[in-house]
Amino acid sequence: MNQRFFVASLSYKRSDLNHRSRFAFNHDECAVAYKNHGGHFFILSTCNRTEVYGFTANESNIRNILLEKANCTADELQSLIYVKEGDDAILHFFRVAAGLDSQIPGDYEIISQIKSAFTLAKEHSKTNGFMEKVFNYALHASKEIKNSTSFSDGTISVSYSVASQLAKAEVKRVTVLGAGETGELVIKYLQKLRPGMQINLVNRDKTKLYLIAGEYDVLPFPIAMLSEAIFDSDALVVTTNAATPLVDPEHVEGSSLKLLFDLSVPRNIHPSIYEKMNVMDVDIVSKEINVTIENRLREIPKVEAIIFEHIREFKDWTLRRALFNAEK
Repeated sequence: MNQRFFVASLSYKRSDLNHRSRFAFNHDECAVAYKNHGGHFFILSTCNRTEVYGFTANESNIRNILLEKANCTADELQSLIYVKEGDDAILHFFRVAAGLDSQIPGDYEIISQIKSAFTLAKEHSKTNGFMEKVFNYALHASKEIKNSTSFSDGTISVSYSVASQLAKAEVKRVTVLGAGETGELVIKYLQKLRPGMQINLVNRDKTKLYLIAGEYDVLPFPIAMLSEAIFDSDALVVTTNAATPLVDPEHVEGSSLKLLFDLSVPRNIHPSIYEKMNVMDVDIVSKEINVTIENRLREIPKVEAIIFEHIREFKDWTLRRALFNAEK
């Protein structure tokens, strides 16, 4: 049966944070999907998007993965996603890898997220040779864009924006909940922008907690001590990806918090706290950043030229492969 490359994409372009939260996959949920669904595919789930890329005969195979995750109707899914196939799907993936399709154009953090997503799929034997080549050519294009244009200059990202706002505010103590990639970047940028600021790090995995806390010389708190970590803090940054909120009203009661950032998808701060306090989620942070990216936008023609050159090289490879198979 003839198979083609597809992508089913749900992103900030057509869905708000509440909708994206329903479709968000964490590491364990991706692993379950890989065990429960056949075929070749990989899931890319970030704060801005959930996408399923697949090499399959029918797009319904990748749609079903999203339907199952959100437990929604086919009509509802259709209103939120778009599906591309063949050359259009390949171009879309190259644009995502380059940061052209990010909520913050030029956001280079997407590369590490793509690498992690693809690696997990490969560990579960869900990739094939065609997908490997698409992945590698897209990464080569992204690297050339990084090295030969200023499209990703300026370290503009959600994590950098939050750290920058905290550094400028009257904040002496910050609690970061989550020792993953985003939490680590927030700590890294904070220490660069405001050396000497007290940072409390809270995490569920104690091994990861003490590893990151030791690397950056911050104060470690197990998740059971979340209230204690928050109590004397001026700001809270939540970067976890739990299925249900980790920060409840009792955690912030009596605290001196002035600034709260919830960078999680789904949101990991309880809705009732949103009602009583000023909490900035990932969409709010991203909108505030966009006014600073004019220089990056000027680089888009260069970026697109690099992408099309690498896609041409990829198509040359597919043609050579087809001729080789035909001669066998």
